[in-house]
Amino acid sequence: MNKTLALLDCLAQLKEAQNCADALLSDIVADAVRANKGKGNVPKPATLKAFRSALKSANTHCYQAELILAEFDALQTVMPIGKQHLPSINYSI
Repeated sequence: MNKTLALLDCLAQLKEAQNCADALLSDIVADAVRANKGKGNVPKPATLKAFRSALKSANTHCYQAELILAEFDALQTVMPIGKQHLPSINYSI
């Protein structure tokens, strides 16, 4: 797979995991506030587990993106932009 496409795919999955974690955290906080006011139950264990899973997923995708970016950086160190073609050999006698 092309590294650029892999990076874009990884970033899209990271954004999706982060959006999921944000929504779950919002639900958890709302449940906690209602429970504190005596108007509801404490957050459900399943919601907390899903939040933890979303955070793990986001962390994994973030790590993958870092690895891909490190590969880009390594390639730039080995072959700087503009120098990516083999130099022509001058065979003048």
